[in-house]
Amino acid sequence: MSAISGTNLTKYYRTSFSFKRLFKEKNVAQRSLAVNDLSFDVKKGELFGLLGPNGAGKTTLMKMIGTILIPDSGRLEVMGYEIPKHEKKVKESIGICLGEYERTFHWRLSGRQNLRFFSTLLGLSGREGKDRADELLALVGLEDKAERMFLEYSTGMKHKLAIARSLLNDPELLLMDEPTAGIDLKTSNEIGNIVRNLSKRGSTILYSTHRIEESGNLCDRIMIMKEGRKLAEESPNDLKRLIATDVVALQLADGSTMPEKDLGELPGVKQVYHTRNSEFRIHCKSVNETLREVMDLVGRKGLKVENLNTSKPTMEDVFLTITEKGGME
Repeated sequence: MSAISGTNLTKYYRTSFSFKRLFKEKNVAQRSLAVNDLSFDVKKGELFGLLGPNGAGKTTLMKMIGTILIPDSGRLEVMGYEIPKHEKKVKESIGICLGEYERTFHWRLSGRQNLRFFSTLLGLSGREGKDRADELLALVGLEDKAERMFLEYSTGMKHKLAIARSLLNDPELLLMDEPTAGIDLKTSNEIGNIVRNLSKRGSTILYSTHRIEESGNLCDRIMIMKEGRKLAEESPNDLKRLIATDVVALQLADGSTMPEKDLGELPGVKQVYHTRNSEFRIHCKSVNETLREVMDLVGRKGLKVENLNTSKPTMEDVFLTITEKGGME
């Protein structure tokens, strides 16, 4: 049985109406399509990633699975229970760690007091709540910060406490929306290790992230989304094989650059991306031919090369290729 099964899911948001239309039409509400005819399947015990640009529909999908939002059409089953028909059963089987967690904690309570408070809402007895809170504080590495008030926590510590709270009911399915957003690399890696350990214990995890390489390192399979649609759904290695390309990486010296189109017009070049690290990622048919062409072009322009090498496709190459093409060919 699947942990999550979605078929032809669609969700609209109502947006502000136009005053010009106020007296011309009876129904003045405008609608924005957030999730568009989406079908996917998450296996039990799988660490399944959601990857996409802002506005792709990842958080909306998370909220539908978590019963916070109801689909406008389509069928959605979570742990064998249909939403919204068996909403209560779904809530009992899931833990939710959404990006909007901060305002839901009590800022003048300690980390331990917060977990104890939320454990009572879940029906745990005093002793059960205390033991569960202590267990989870140790799991996320906050046992030595347990008595500090939430308002004194760093962003990374707040993220960890949100993960601990989502585990209070020992859920079969964990929904994690951007758990490493806005934190430093060290804390991000610590949270990644927490997620890996939970997955090894058999938890099913739906994991949304903006960090492209992180998704490739953590997830068993990844669904890439854009504008509410599914563009691809494969394992990281299969995604890299699917784009079927060689890559030449070019970095120019002395902070110099050139237009992407100049590289894109070279023979045998499929696509060119300029990364945040000022590196050109040149997707090509033949590495040797492209290396020669790139060196000739750089020489003609009087530029110097800082670094020039070949590599296999990365998850960033996969993401940029698939989102630009609008899916796999």
